[in-house]
Order: sequence, then C-alpha cells, then structure tokens
Amino acid sequence: MPLKRPMNTGMKDGKLVIDMAEADALWNGLSQDQQFEAMCIMFQPLLDSATAMKQALENIRELNMTGTDDDGHRWSHSDLIEQEIVAALPAST
Repeated sequence: MPLKRPMNTGMKDGKLVIDMAEADALWNGLSQDQQFEAMCIMFQPLLDSATAMKQALENIRELNMTGTDDDGHRWSHSDLIEQEIVAALPAST
C-alpha cells in the first residue's frame, strides 16, 4: 500500500513532526480493506512482542514450579528465568 506522494513530515527539536490533517485525509482516503491491512502491519510487531512475553512468563512459571534450591526456595532456576526474560524482551533501539 505505497503512498502516491510522501507525506509532509519533518524534524523539529529532534522529534518527528507529522501533518496530522494530511495524515487524516490520507487515512480517510483508504478503503476499509486498506485500513485493515495498515492496522495489521502497524500492530504486528506489538503482537509478536506480546506473544513472546506471554511464552516467557509461561516458561518462567514452569521453571519456578519444577523445583527448589537447597534452601527450599522456588527461584532455583534464576539464571534460566533471566534468560527467558532477556530473550523475550524486544530489542531496544
């Protein structure tokens, strides 16, 4: 769904500035199918991140319940738990 012309955007004080009236006009000019496709494209990274975090939490819960350390603490797999968390976090930019 490429744009026919670039939007009026720019940088101001180190921040991206978008002409929202132009963005609204562009959005309203799309068909419902095009809007749906755009929403799917925009939110897919968020869905992927949420799915990875949910899986990590399930893995952590399982690790926490599978055994205890010598002192009876359930966090006997803390290194594995940390690995799960780090692996699921989105890369910071």
